[in-house]
Amino acid sequence: MKPSELLTRLHESRRELEAALTGLTDAQLTSPGAMDDWTVKDVLAHLTAWEVELVTLLGRWQLGHKPNPLPDDDQAVARLNAKWHKDYQERPLERVLANWRAVRQQTIRQVERLKDTDLTTPRKWLHGETLADTIKSETFEHEAEHLPHLLDWRRKNRLE
Repeated sequence: MKPSELLTRLHESRRELEAALTGLTDAQLTSPGAMDDWTVKDVLAHLTAWEVELVTLLGRWQLGHKPNPLPDDDQAVARLNAKWHKDYQERPLERVLANWRAVRQQTIRQVERLKDTDLTTPRKWLHGETLADTIKSETFEHEAEHLPHLLDWRRKNRLE
C-alpha cells in the first residue's frame, strides 16, 4: 500500500466515524451501552490510545530510535485496554474528542513522511509485519472494528 492510499483510507475512515457521531449530545456520548458497558466516549478514548501508540512508534522509528513493539498477544492487549479504559474514565468528553481528532492529524503527518519502501519492508520489531500493516491495524481497520458497535447502539437508541 502506498502512502497516498493510506492517507485516503485514513481520511475516509475518520469521515465515517465522524458521521456516526453526528447529532449525538454530550449525554448520549457519555451513556453506557455503546459497546457493552462502554460509552461512545470510552470507544473513542480506546481508539485514541492505540493510535497514540502508533504515532509514538512511527515517531521513534523516524528519529532513528528502536520503537517499542505494540503488544500482539490477547492477554497483553486486554490488560492495556483495561488500563487505558480506567485511565480515560475521568477525562472530560471535550478532551477525549480533541485528543481523538488530534491524533489522526499526527498520524497523517507521520504517514506523509513515509516512502513506499518504508511501508512495505517487513520489520523484526513489528513481529515481521510491515509499517503499512501496523498503520492499517491501528487506525482504519480498528475503527472499522468498532464502527458497527456505534451504529448498532444508534439504532437501538433510535438515534439514526
